Amino acid sequence: MTEKQEIHREKRKELRELSKIAKMRMNADCEGMTVNEILVNEFYTDKNNFEFKTLHDWSKEGFQVKKGSKAFIIWGKPKQKTKGEEHKQSKNQEEEEEEFYPLCYLFSNAQVLKRC
Repeated sequence: MTEKQEIHREKRKELRELSKIAKMRMNADCEGMTVNEILVNEFYTDKNNFEFKTLHDWSKEGFQVKKGSKAFIIWGKPKQKTKGEEHKQSKNQEEEEEEFYPLCYLFSNAQVLKRC
């Protein structure tokens, strides 16, 4: 496994742990919110970071992300596993039908600059 793959795996693990807490909050006092909404509102938002968008969305609006900025991570839209991934990961039929949630990287208003 490459260093890049190891870093990605570690980020997924951290996001899973945060998501467990978010799911507990969702059941307790954040009913009607998604896990991603809870992650952004409860864990990432503060007085400096209050608007979150993808790199692509910031670029469309004429902003660029400051060099060295670290993204806030949430879950991306689920994807169906491809046959190759299904076969590689498990021969268990139940697991083969699971959806794969990629990582989605967001940047806050405090991490961007207006392009000239």
